[in-house]
Amino acid sequence: MNSYLILISLSYIAVIVLVVWLGFGKRLSVLSKITLALLLPLVYFLHWTGLQETKGWPSDQTLPSQFELIGADIQEPNPLKDIKGNIHLWIRPEDNGPPRAYALAYSRELHKKLFDTKRRIAQGRRQIGLLYDENSGQSGVSIGGNMKLGFRNAPRKRLPPKN
Repeated sequence: MNSYLILISLSYIAVIVLVVWLGFGKRLSVLSKITLALLLPLVYFLHWTGLQETKGWPSDQTLPSQFELIGADIQEPNPLKDIKGNIHLWIRPEDNGPPRAYALAYSRELHKKLFDTKRRIAQGRRQIGLLYDENSGQSGVSIGGNMKLGFRNAPRKRLPPKN
């Protein structure tokens, strides 16, 4: 678990404890009130800092069944450095929603497939990712969870007619 998530959780717990303590506890001395007044902004600063660090985390949820691949980052496994390897995809769902990052476990087959797909993107051809059931008979690379991932060229967008 990320240390920033722990800080965020602790900040929420601290605020709840303080509210309960103030609501049900004895009367506080002036020194205690001043200490609380100085500590609460610190709690909110830690909370804000933690939220800034969690922006852009990739989702580990299942990919949409169809999406546009914007980019991919591949980190190969390295047993000497105890790195398992990851593949991060930056995608836009077909419903033109906001882009989202997804994390997949590293596989050599998917690495090869994404190398070719990224080359086509660099050539200016948009790439559509398609998620299939492994038993569907469609071609693609297994990504676990009984799913396969394949890519194809997106159809070219037609310009609207001139008036």
